[in-house]
Amino acid sequence: MTNNDILRRLRYALDLSEAQMVAIFDLGGQTVTEPQACAFMISEDDEGAQLCTDQIFGGFLDGLIIDRRGPPPAG
Repeated sequence: MTNNDILRRLRYALDLSEAQMVAIFDLGGQTVTEPQACAFMISEDDEGAQLCTDQIFGGFLDGLIIDRRGPPPAG
């Protein structure tokens, strides 16, 4: 299973829009545009698909944790 597969499954399980995905990437320190987020959702066999690297995917997961639990406590 690729990062793209997992990202796609998370998006549909959590019912996230492209804008919400971009915001979550941003929370995780990754700059991703809406067209890039859409390209991650396309099947890897289709034209226009873009590979979600480990670094980008890790940023999404970090951002998802921050989005759901809030930022880490200061100090």
